[in-house]
Amino acid sequence: MKKLFVLFFLSVFTICAVQAEDLRTLFINMPDSIMPTLTRSERMDFLDFMDSGMRARVRNKLGGESEMTVLSESSLTVKTSQSGRLEMALFPLKKGKNMICIIKTVIAGYEDSRLSFYDENWTPIDGKKLIELPVLDDYLVKDVLKSDSLDVLKKQSLLRLQSATAGDGGLEFRYTSLDYIGEDADRFRSWFKSDPIVYFWNGKRFKRK
Repeated sequence: MKKLFVLFFLSVFTICAVQAEDLRTLFINMPDSIMPTLTRSERMDFLDFMDSGMRARVRNKLGGESEMTVLSESSLTVKTSQSGRLEMALFPLKKGKNMICIIKTVIAGYEDSRLSFYDENWTPIDGKKLIELPVLDDYLVKDVLKSDSLDVLKKQSLLRLQSATAGDGGLEFRYTSLDYIGEDADRFRSWFKSDPIVYFWNGKRFKRK
């Protein structure tokens, strides 16, 4: 009988040990360095406001307002300032844990996103092992790739800006350097695909659809 009890206890312990952390717990325990303008207490306030059906706004360390606009079981979005946005999304690993994706986007007339990845202990994961990010040619229609004028676009678009968003079990990327180019953007707009570049998560890495 004692052996059965010990086996049962070990089984329960093992199941609990491999159980993935939920988004809310991970968000609350997020290192302050990832979202330096907001404290742990303010992150908890976001969740309380969302649960209460209230507008989830708090005063940040810079004296401005930050607002949580999206909260689901696997993702959330915080408008950190008038010119910034942070998205957090969970992607399941085959070990029963989650990989955390953080997308920080700067908005200055155009959007520019940076991605970082972590395990559930908030230990960084090398992004190169998880995704091969899109390059300029990936956004272009096929005919343009053969055009002699392609070098003109590449010279004017020295900054490779793109925005990223999480959703539907993957990531979507959009090219935003056209907005940076300015008045010449309309000249090149038809060269680009209208749909975003989509990646799906296969449990180990992001694959291009």
